[in-house]
Amino acid sequence: MQRRISAVLPARTGAVLPARTGAALLLCLLALTCPRTRAAEREVIRGHRVSFSPGISGNSLVRPNRTGTVRTPELSLSTVQLCQPDQPCTACVRARVRLDARVVLRLREVHLHLLELKSNHQRVLRVLRRGGRGQANSTWDLVYDHFSSGHKVAILHRENWTSTPGTWELTYDCFESDGGYKVAVFLKTIPQRQRLQQSRTYTVEDHRRGPVFIYSLDRGRKAVTVSVFPGPEVKVRLCYRHLFVCDGLPSPVTARINTSQSLNATLSFPFLVPCLCIEVFYLHHDSWRRTACLSKDFPHACDDDLWHASKFFHHSSEPSGVMSLEFRHPCPIQLSASLCWRTQGTALAPCQEIANSTIEERDSVFRISGVDRHPRLCFKLSYGNSNHVECPSEAETEWSVEVDPEFLRIHLHITTTIPASFSAVLCSPEREGAACDPQLPVHTITRPAGSSEKELHMILGTRAVGLCVQVWRSDSQYFGKRLICPEYAYSRLGLVATAMLIVAVSMAMLVFFGYRFARRVLSGSLWTRTPVLLLYTADSEEHVSLVCALASLLQGELCCEVHLDLWDSSGLGGLGPVPWLYSQREAVWREEGRVLLLWSRGGRELYESWKRGEQQRQQQPADLLRNTAPKTQADPHGIFQTALACLHSDVESGRAGDYALLYFDGSQRDIPDSFKGVPRFKLPRQGGGLLQELHRGDPWACWLRLGIAGLQHSEAGRRLEERARMCRLLEAERAGLTEEPEFDKSDELLIQRGDPAIGEKRTGI
Repeated sequence: MQRRISAVLPARTGAVLPARTGAALLLCLLALTCPRTRAAEREVIRGHRVSFSPGISGNSLVRPNRTGTVRTPELSLSTVQLCQPDQPCTACVRARVRLDARVVLRLREVHLHLLELKSNHQRVLRVLRRGGRGQANSTWDLVYDHFSSGHKVAILHRENWTSTPGTWELTYDCFESDGGYKVAVFLKTIPQRQRLQQSRTYTVEDHRRGPVFIYSLDRGRKAVTVSVFPGPEVKVRLCYRHLFVCDGLPSPVTARINTSQSLNATLSFPFLVPCLCIEVFYLHHDSWRRTACLSKDFPHACDDDLWHASKFFHHSSEPSGVMSLEFRHPCPIQLSASLCWRTQGTALAPCQEIANSTIEERDSVFRISGVDRHPRLCFKLSYGNSNHVECPSEAETEWSVEVDPEFLRIHLHITTTIPASFSAVLCSPEREGAACDPQLPVHTITRPAGSSEKELHMILGTRAVGLCVQVWRSDSQYFGKRLICPEYAYSRLGLVATAMLIVAVSMAMLVFFGYRFARRVLSGSLWTRTPVLLLYTADSEEHVSLVCALASLLQGELCCEVHLDLWDSSGLGGLGPVPWLYSQREAVWREEGRVLLLWSRGGRELYESWKRGEQQRQQQPADLLRNTAPKTQADPHGIFQTALACLHSDVESGRAGDYALLYFDGSQRDIPDSFKGVPRFKLPRQGGGLLQELHRGDPWACWLRLGIAGLQHSEAGRRLEERARMCRLLEAERAGLTEEPEFDKSDELLIQRGDPAIGEKRTGI
């Protein structure tokens, strides 16, 4: 618990008041413990007061602070704001004294003297001790003397205290002064002790100029960070500085800084323009606003955003020969403007300034007359060291020119809608983009007023090839010279000759490389080796020999990698027939190959046998059936019947494209109808289609048909066809067929040679 006795101090006027009425004029807080130290900040107070904590008390309910004992006196000064009702806030100096309570018991008086050096306005605060020194029970008096008006006012308050160890503290609020004035403060004791004497000179802070702050600019993020010192809460905003006021941004950018939580605030802005400023002020009414403009500390930082924040308006409704540009900017900046001519039609092309074309500004509008309007005649705006070129997007031209190069002369066709004069001159460009060196004389032609002729003709004689023409409107004060470089007939002939030479060389190279490519195609060097698995029925020794011949043809002529059980006896013996079949099929499919089944009469018999076996499987219990395919003389290893089962299953599942059926003359009718969806090829006549099927997806597929066109007429094709025919005749002889065999164009060779096999085919056995 703390016991407080308060009295209000008199105002600065210095009226004489009775001593016993000090309870209404002096505020004296007598605390029994060490008070909390407040930061020296710009605090706002509502009246004069004195806080007195002697550290001596007769109240046993409160314990004094025994820590933080002050061995030497401390005198601290700070500026606060004194705000009284119906009066403006003024600057005021707060004085705080801290002493060791044991030292104070040996003193009779403590004096605090404050003096304003400019006006000699002063105040003295005295603390008097009644009774013997060193006594624990003493009487203390607080006396206030005021000398500003030549009178002395003593306001007394008296109370008995009992000493205890601790810190003796006196806080005086406050001594009125003006911002910027110097105040001298003296601390004295009676009896005088040298180490207790203190004196300081303090400059009063000027609160009327607003809070002090610093800032940092981040151009990349387009943000500014504002930092203030500890004190009252402040408000920060960005504004555009005009003559007397700082207007807020179209989208207000503000922040409040509560110094008890943070001393910084970051504000973002759209463009860094010259008039962008920071305004910081306190929250109370009519507080002074402190302003800092970014362009003052960063004069060249605004060059990039200066033109991005600008808006331009071209007035297209101006009369003939007049151009105007309206300029709007958030800052009241003064621009200088002139006319310039773009050498090319691109936005990055240089713009050559036209002499004596400075334009005056009136109400943010640049207007100039006597101009030959053109989309490349632009305004060049300048502000400091920064420039910007603004060209009309849809400027209407009042005349146009076309150039027709002829033999030793240039014919100009000028079309105009107004009476005007035009000039032209030949020139030779030194290099691309450079100025054109004119060659006199200058030619001029005029369309007089009242003339109905809209097209003018001008002939310029020339003795050199490669010259250009500059054409301009000569009756205008401000104009741009249009540069036209025609394509001459001589140069076109040279281009034609060069093009013909290039075409001839290209054709020769095409023929040469085409020939080499054709040879490589026909030789098969470009073909990728497609893996195939060749399956067959061992109808007879002749049929097995035919299978070997077909495998040799596929591997040698058709660039295939053939997997054949006859060529892989070690793998067949190591794995077994059925595992070997499955492993070979998976290996071929993994390389995007095909499974080829060579069909014959034996294949038909095996298919019917397999079909009957499947029907029996469905009728008998599963434990009475064997998992392996039955072996026959035509299929000693059971490979072909297993392949038929796989083919039948894959056809039903939509994988018929991974297989192909091969057959010779007379064997097509032996293929079952259930395999209609499987691609089939008659050998050797359809060898080209087989090759395309095996090499599908290859970029050279269209060339493969050209290379395979002569396969059936090649020596290997004829041998294969003759072997197949002989095999078929021998099989017919064994079977005892009497029906008339089929004849086709493939038998013509045997008929012409008189081969006895033809006779046997005709008569039958």
